Amino acid sequence: MFRLVATTLVVATISLFSPPLGAVELTFDQALALARERAPALAEARLRIDERRGLRVGADVLLGLNPVVDGAVGPRLAPDGTSTDVEIGAQQSFELGGRRGARLAAADASIQEATAEADDTARRLLRDVALAFLRSLHAGEQLRLARSAERLAAEIASVAERRLRAGDVPVLDVNLARATLARARSDIHLAEAAQTAALGELAALLGLPSVTVRGDLRARRAATLEELLARAAGRPDLRALAAGAREAGAQARLGEAQGWPDVGLGVRYAREEAADIVLGTLSFTLPLFEHGQGARAEGRARAARLSYAIEAGRARVVLEVRTAFDVQRQKWSAVDELEREALPLLDENETLARRGYQTGQIGLGELLLVRRETLEIRNHHLDLLLEAAAAGVELETSAGGLR
Repeated sequence: MFRLVATTLVVATISLFSPPLGAVELTFDQALALARERAPALAEARLRIDERRGLRVGADVLLGLNPVVDGAVGPRLAPDGTSTDVEIGAQQSFELGGRRGARLAAADASIQEATAEADDTARRLLRDVALAFLRSLHAGEQLRLARSAERLAAEIASVAERRLRAGDVPVLDVNLARATLARARSDIHLAEAAQTAALGELAALLGLPSVTVRGDLRARRAATLEELLARAAGRPDLRALAAGAREAGAQARLGEAQGWPDVGLGVRYAREEAADIVLGTLSFTLPLFEHGQGARAEGRARAARLSYAIEAGRARVVLEVRTAFDVQRQKWSAVDELEREALPLLDENETLARRGYQTGQIGLGELLLVRRETLEIRNHHLDLLLEAAAAGVELETSAGGLR
């Protein structure tokens, strides 16, 4: 019987403190590495690059126009009898004006644009993964704090019941202590729900069934403003705009090349009245009505728009980085202030208040007030840590992405 009870307790303890079956434990850097490797959103973005490469295969064909073969056959009706005439020809047309080069340039720029867009998808995805990871850490810290608060509330309730039996306090103290304990236990359930939601969000982003996290919200990723601004100059969304502008310029050049005629060279063979005839042929189009004016106008207008967007984007990125840098610095200053001036006093205040209630020097209301204020400050500290860490993520994202 003793062995059965002991085994049951061990299994229950392992189930309580072990991660879910199949859960992957991740550090911050491991979560980012996993996102780069297998995140569904990033995999889809990379597949778009292959689509653009497929377009380049078509643009790389040496002769953009296929040869044309035609023929004719029919009877020749003459007074002296009937004969059969045969005629067959083949012609190959050639594009002039550098149209193939323009198509290749447009295709290459399109591939570069898709590559930059995939990099930008990765930049935004890593931001989402990092923030979900930090929220998971924060939820875990809040859960630990809620469990600690529950233990202290249970201790206070026990002291109140003991003092009630001794006749030192009224039943009101016991009822209030029990209500406080119930609230503390309710807070544990809320904290567990928040942790489940945060871990579920992270797992969904990574394409995993379940995860757990390990790390410290206090970790700071330091970089100078100059380094961040230098990195931001190559941000993938700016590179995508630049590639789009190059593609638009190539499309405009393709429109200009359409003003050149297509030249066709060929050969024809005919048989008429028992005579064999071989002819060389030359043809060319007359681009009088359609000579690429629409493609030129659209390409130039798009190139102008994207050039403007690039300049505006560069100014916006610099402002984003500078603002995010200041926000991060101010958030960490708030954390430092609290850790320096408030946190060292909390444990001492809590110990003195519990001792004072046990000895009857203060009432339960005063003890619970100290406990509530202590818990609020600790929760506020965790919230500040999350905000400061998240500000660091936003800063690196605005500077080109997490590394």
